[in-house]
Parts: sequence; C-alpha cells; structure tokens
Amino acid sequence: MNLREKLAQLIKDLEAAEDMETAKAIKSEIDAVQEQIKFADEKKALLDSMKAPEPKPAKAAPRTLGEYAAKNLDLTAVRAGNAAKASTAYGFKAATDVHMGSPVEVIDRNVVNIARATDIRDLFGAESISGTSLKYFVLGATEGSPAAVAQGAQKPQFHVPSTSQTATLQKIAGWYYETDELIEDNEFLRSSIDNRGLYALDQAVESYLMTTLLGTSGLGSIAQAPTADNIFQAIMQVKSASTYDADAIIINPTDYQTLRLAKDGTNGQYYGGGYFYGPYGNGAVVRQPGLWGLNTVVTTAVAAGTVLVGAFNQGASVITKAGEGARVEIVTGDHDDRTNNRVTVIVEERIALATRVPGAFVKIAA
Repeated sequence: MNLREKLAQLIKDLEAAEDMETAKAIKSEIDAVQEQIKFADEKKALLDSMKAPEPKPAKAAPRTLGEYAAKNLDLTAVRAGNAAKASTAYGFKAATDVHMGSPVEVIDRNVVNIARATDIRDLFGAESISGTSLKYFVLGATEGSPAAVAQGAQKPQFHVPSTSQTATLQKIAGWYYETDELIEDNEFLRSSIDNRGLYALDQAVESYLMTTLLGTSGLGSIAQAPTADNIFQAIMQVKSASTYDADAIIINPTDYQTLRLAKDGTNGQYYGGGYFYGPYGNGAVVRQPGLWGLNTVVTTAVAAGTVLVGAFNQGASVITKAGEGARVEIVTGDHDDRTNNRVTVIVEERIALATRVPGAFVKIAA
C-alpha cells in the first residue's frame, strides 16, 4: 500500500472511530502520512528539474531575404532531387531552420558587385494594391478659376479635366545557377542571394521604372543637351506645370562629370569644388554634391545626354501587390541540375508605376 492509499484508508478509519482517544490517534497518524507525501512530492520535483534539458536559445530572426531562403533550404531534399524550394516575401515570419550546412572553408565567400548602385526606387511614392492592376486618374490643367462675384452676378465655372489610366503589375524576374558545393555553405548562399540575386533584381526594377517613366506621355521636356542652366530651368518648369517642388535629379555619370569638372574661365576654379577644397576654396570637398541643392542620383539607368528632373515623391508611385515583395525561390530536381551538381536560384517581384502627374517631370535631352 503506497502513502496515498494509506492516507485514504486512515481517513475512512477516522470516520468510523467510536471514541475520542481512537480518533486522536488516527488523526496523528494522518498528519504524519501527509508530511511524508509532501516530502516525496518535493523530492520528485527536485529530481525532475535536475533531469530537464536546458531551454534552447531563441533563434535570431533573419536579417535579409537571402538569409531566410538560405536557412530554410532543405539540403536533404536537394540532394535527393525532390525539387525543394525556399520562398518568401519581405515581412513574412521566418520558419524554423531545417538544416544548417557546414561552412566550406576553402571557398572564397566574397561576392563582388560590379554593377551600378540602386537609388531610384526610393525617390517615388510607394503604394500597394490587393488586385493586379490599378485604375488611376491623371489631372489636366485647370480650366477657368473661382473669382470675385458681384451680388446677383453669375458665379464662374472652373473644371479640372482628368484622364483614366491603368497600371498593371509586371513581373520582373530572373534566375542563375549555384553549384551544390556552394549551397552547402549556408553563409555563402545567403550572401549570394542578397548581394548577387536580389541586387540584380533591384537593378532590373529600376531600369523598368526609368523606361516606364520616360515613356509616359505628358512629361515636360527641354530639347537641349543637359547644362547647369537648363537643369535649373527644368526645376522651375516642374513648379510651373504641377505646382510641386522638384525633389530629385537623375543624371548619367558622363553628364555629371561634365558639370562637376566645369571651371571658372577667369580663375580656373572648379564651380563644384576641387580635389582639395570646396568651391573657391570654401569648406571641405563633397564627394558627389547635388545639383542646385537637390538629391542627385548619378546612374547608368539613364543614357548619357538625358537628364530627368522631377517631383518624384508626389508625381508618381511604385505600386506593389499587398503582402508581397521581392521573392526568392531555390529549385532543384530536374535532370540537368542533378547531373551538373547545381541548383537554380529564382528572384522576382511584381510592380507597376503610376505616374499621376506627368507634368511633375521634365526630360532634358537634345
């Protein structure tokens, strides 16, 4: 009979006791058994706590999309050719790690970028839609205007014409190979996706945005080769045509170089500052000063001889699918992948550009 069974029996004996002396003796025995049970329970809890495994440290959330995809790649399935894939969008919670490959120390992990920087997308406004296309309205010049009205006189009419446009999400996508030796190195795979795959995707997105914007009807234009003077004229044209203040300039490196190296013909001083001092010896050298005080993006995304001035944030918006962002997919399993010891990394994003105020942009080109 264990202690709990003994306690139950003593309680029954206490209920059946016929005199006080017997009841007191049974009660004393009950107290002793309860103490033994309490001690046994505490002893068991202590032993259990000593046997319990230490809690595992919480896993850090992935810092980048490449890190997420790399950490969630099932290497066992990859080796078996089961078309395993890792796919996500920015903002999604990372799943539990499946497998972490051991670093291959003899492989150079450096991923070198030899292409242009990406700064254009952030100039625009940003919106998301639930569908696949957005119908928006482009406002024309106001016809007429409110005015002072004499008593009994007719009020003047004014009208803001509008034209509907549709921006449809376009998928920008591409893929490249990595060898299976490299995907065993989880850190290299993360670096490859972030610094090669997604970087190339960002460049393609920015090229798409520039091509789409420059192909929009209704943009302002100055049919001359870019100069400091006509860039300023374009800034004022943006203000006149849209009432918005221009907030950025996009210019090719060749044209920026011409402006940056321009000199005062009398003193031979660089207008933008020389290689030791600022303009006319004032202040420190600024590596890449903005033109006319505006944010200036120097990029090969525009051709030499073309400059775009605009109120980017208010004049147009980059449209994305709600809940989506750039996506990475790691795929293997077809015959060529297995026989060539490689995987395919796919990068893609769906975007559109809605240019609501074409007059907020001025293109300068001869």
